[in-house]
Amino acid sequence: MLSPIIREDIKDVVNRLGKDADRLSGKTVLITGASGLIGGYLVDTLVYLNENRLLKSCKAIALQKSKVKKNSRLGHLLNNRNVKLVSHDASAPYKSNQKIDYVIHAAGVSAPAAFLKDPLGTIDVNVSGVRWILEYARKNEVKSILYMSSGEIYGNPTLENIPTPETYKGNVSTLDPRGCYTSSKRLAETLCSIYFEKYNVPVKIARPFIVYGPGLRFDDKRVMAEFIKNGLEGKPIEMLNAGRDTRSYCYVSDATVAFFKILLSSKDGEPFNVASDLEEVSIKELAELVHKICNIKKPVRVKKKGANFLKDAPNRVFPDITKLKKTFGYVPKVGIEKGLRRTIEWNRSVI
Repeated sequence: MLSPIIREDIKDVVNRLGKDADRLSGKTVLITGASGLIGGYLVDTLVYLNENRLLKSCKAIALQKSKVKKNSRLGHLLNNRNVKLVSHDASAPYKSNQKIDYVIHAAGVSAPAAFLKDPLGTIDVNVSGVRWILEYARKNEVKSILYMSSGEIYGNPTLENIPTPETYKGNVSTLDPRGCYTSSKRLAETLCSIYFEKYNVPVKIARPFIVYGPGLRFDDKRVMAEFIKNGLEGKPIEMLNAGRDTRSYCYVSDATVAFFKILLSSKDGEPFNVASDLEEVSIKELAELVHKICNIKKPVRVKKKGANFLKDAPNRVFPDITKLKKTFGYVPKVGIEKGLRRTIEWNRSVI
């Protein structure tokens, strides 16, 4: 059964998409990384559209690495006739006997702990994964592809490039520990550009900035997941330093609206930052918010840096989303405190 919190979010997404969503009527959508935080919301949006809006049901082909079980993120869809759940490694081509109209490539390794552990696998899903999708689109009549890149492609922006626009070319090292992720995402964007320019493949690029919400995994190892995990376990919230670095956090329902708006548009070959500009939040402020929401007795504290602490992480992450706003009328709605409360409430319900 779908969580009431997620269902409420999905209803909001569909209301905000309005008539744009009608383009999905009777179409087939392939989504990679379907069991992830973003992928799960994308699939659930299609299901909700079938139940509440579309005149003719759309079909979803949902690819995820592991087999879907009853208690997993997409377990409630095991018997849904409009959703095909497929266990498949997105770095390898998927052969479908169905005509595919839309593709969203949301598979990828984004948590630093995960891409440090498997840098080559990280590169494979980012590069090989998008290459076979682009090849499929070149040979078949696909209406639109959305490639999920990342705000990480900008690296550590210089102060004069914050807020960071899509035109910023980046400040990135190929040799630091994050290189397997940032460089492979940048190469994947280059592939998208080549296939658009050379073969007219209708691909768009989304650059999400720290999307969070229900479905956030505790093994993610990034600060928000670690803070929430400790908070729900009644443990002290621990930071690795004074927490002065700042980030832009985008609640998943806001991001989902943007993803579908981009996918269903005619903006082929273009990149769009997908984020919230409602607040720029320091790591310390985030820790204190989780501390307050979880009602932890012990104060937020600083612990020694772990062995895998990424000292090359950006100091300040705050995107410019003017292009997204002007093109699609996008307006982020969910602030950090409301989003955290919904995320924590969902996690409480599934523990």
